[in-house]
Amino acid sequence: MNLRLNGKPHQAPEGATLDMLLRELDLRAERIAVAVNGVVQPRGDHRGVRLAEGDEVEVIHAVAGG
Repeated sequence: MNLRLNGKPHQAPEGATLDMLLRELDLRAERIAVAVNGVVQPRGDHRGVRLAEGDEVEVIHAVAGG
């Protein structure tokens, strides 16, 4: 299925969850924040968030420093 990941086209398998997408991208959930269609998804919910055709996924990386 077709998604937008950080504003760019991305292909994901049908029935993919947010957790599956993050694992595919080799991203550790504890170091990022993720929004699907503008709604921030709590880390504990990633396995249950099913992605759908046309979803917009934004991944924000935590950065330390000042």
